[in-house]
Amino acid sequence: MTERVLVVTGDETLVRTVAGMAQGAELVRERDGAGGLAACEGTQPDVVIWDEDVSGPLAVVSQLVASGAGVVVVVGRGGVAAGVRALREGAEQFVVRPLDPEHLALAVARAAEARRWRGVTTQELPYRPRTLDDVERDQIERTLRHHGGNRTRAARDLGISRATLINKIRAYALDL
Repeated sequence: MTERVLVVTGDETLVRTVAGMAQGAELVRERDGAGGLAACEGTQPDVVIWDEDVSGPLAVVSQLVASGAGVVVVVGRGGVAAGVRALREGAEQFVVRPLDPEHLALAVARAAEARRWRGVTTQELPYRPRTLDDVERDQIERTLRHHGGNRTRAARDLGISRATLINKIRAYALDL
């Protein structure tokens, strides 16, 4: 499953269900919304399971998402409408009561996977400066390909004369 799961609920059944699924994962539990927010900031969990029936309003979902955790919201009273609100706030998944342990396990796995992918895509790529010559060469090459090698049309699109384009093709040693 995941390395660290924060369960914010007062429902013992939900805690037992998650504990049964979370083999090998560190399970952190909070009984109320304020404690859940504090625990999220302190423990930096991979996934937060937020019980909206017990833990409070869905407005806190955006705060949980901002912490970097994947968020799964368990909804009951509000049903699907509350789940959709949670998704709009940034939750990865929602599960409607009565709980299906298999559905909950899939939701948690998807939230954890989404969190891992966010970590991959937010890593800064190494900076590689491009010179104006590199940019110009690429643009000329793309424009010529777009026009099937027709130099007159490519020159018109690039805003240069055909003779200038031919000189640049020679200078950049483009073979199209």
